[in-house]
Amino acid sequence: MEHSTNKLPKSITYFVLAFLAFGFLGMEFGVLFISCIIDGRSLAQIGQWPIHGYGAIAHWTITILIWLFGYNLILSWMKRRKVLEDLVDFKFHSRVYDLIFMAVVIVAISALIQSIVSDAQIPQVFLEFKGFENMYGGQALIVTFFQVLYYFVEMLLVMLMIILFQRFGEMVFKKKYIPYGSFGLMLTWGMIHFVSHPAGALGVTIWALIPGILFVYGNKSFWPVYLLLVLGFII
Repeated sequence: MEHSTNKLPKSITYFVLAFLAFGFLGMEFGVLFISCIIDGRSLAQIGQWPIHGYGAIAHWTITILIWLFGYNLILSWMKRRKVLEDLVDFKFHSRVYDLIFMAVVIVAISALIQSIVSDAQIPQVFLEFKGFENMYGGQALIVTFFQVLYYFVEMLLVMLMIILFQRFGEMVFKKKYIPYGSFGLMLTWGMIHFVSHPAGALGVTIWALIPGILFVYGNKSFWPVYLLLVLGFII
């Protein structure tokens, strides 16, 4: 698709939008105050897991709504400026299916290595379900469902960050084969985990390299990278 050069967004616009997506992710910290009140905890317990299942569900529901608003806001901008098709490919074709298979294999190997190194049980979603069962009893299944939904929506914003950082890097450095999305993701979403979830932050930061590389290798195909991101948190 051809565009008039003077109407194309500048590189700094993509950089700002990538940080806007990151900012929407960071709004979860604000939700902690609201969910703490809903759960009946004091604000001194803000960093602790909700006592009640409905507290966890409320936290994820509010966060999901904020994230979906942010995702649609940025996606709408891309559509209005008619740049979406240049930034990412949503089409399905034979190579996409090969890349999806590759994404599944990468996640499976990564999960297997992690389970051997840290003696962690896989899939991760089952381990989290067992934890919720201990905390919330019969509500464990519905709580797990909302957590998985939370992962799906979180990865939409993470995907936008990869797309936007990639375009910013390409416009600034003029080399399209370098995974700028990986570097942007590592320095933002990856590093913030040292604040939100310190225990697994290093692993997440290193893992942030992989989706950006797959995005470049896959000619900016959306679905293989999105699947890789989601499965990385479930398996």
